[in-house]
Amino acid sequence: MDLLITKGNQETRLSSLGFYNIDIFDSSASLSVNTRSVTGRNGFIYDDGTYTQKNIKVSARVRVANASAFMQLQDDVNALLLDSDPFYATKMYPNETDFYGFEVPGAKTGDIDLLNLPHTAWKYRWKVVISSTPEYTFLGKAGDWLKYDVSFALVTAEMPFGETKPKDIGLSGGAFGYAGTAEFSQLEYPYTVELTSSGTQSSFYLTIDGRKFTYTSNVALKAGDKFLLTGIETTLNGNNVNNRTNYEYFILKPNTAKKITYTTDFIGSIRILGFKEVYR
Repeated sequence: MDLLITKGNQETRLSSLGFYNIDIFDSSASLSVNTRSVTGRNGFIYDDGTYTQKNIKVSARVRVANASAFMQLQDDVNALLLDSDPFYATKMYPNETDFYGFEVPGAKTGDIDLLNLPHTAWKYRWKVVISSTPEYTFLGKAGDWLKYDVSFALVTAEMPFGETKPKDIGLSGGAFGYAGTAEFSQLEYPYTVELTSSGTQSSFYLTIDGRKFTYTSNVALKAGDKFLLTGIETTLNGNNVNNRTNYEYFILKPNTAKKITYTTDFIGSIRILGFKEVYR
């Protein structure tokens, strides 16, 4: 395993700092339940529940040539992880499919190059900050190397879910794919539904996953007129037109078919800008 740290356009793998035998454990998102009690009534009245945070624990081993190299490693690790601004962390898995395959003694010679094994990033990542600073345990000297066990922990900084990188998708055919396992709401993630008119109509509706947005006007749209629906605001060519809508927002909900259906009488093209799949 490996862990990819992304800050803006800069990406750093833990293995590039000399880490190996990396183990990553991510907990399920913590659920906070709100209940009420009533005198004379057994149990509780359930109000609602919200997911609060996800914890990611990382352990690894590292080797250095001497004490000076160890202190430099500590500085490099602190520079990477101890940041007051959230950053993205992505699990990576080795490409070699038979990495854990059975071998009889002597079947292969030489050491496994743990630091240079090709890895692939997992489909989603977490937005995190450090929650437990790196701790080092000295194991001893092996050959020319000083070896240490290292551990630290991260916690989600905003939403307690993994998320894919944002992309723009066009809608056609009445359905589009959504493989996420958590709800993707416009009130929690800043994604936009863009509608570009072909002209002629003055009113329309758009229903996505059961939530219906409507726009009503007496003025016909022109070809190229563009709506941006953010969930809290609707603009037409940059001008706010909330008063002509029903103030609806969209939530994409996970389902076993991994498909989201939509219906509309809008004449033109529809895109979702900043689309993500979100995972518990």
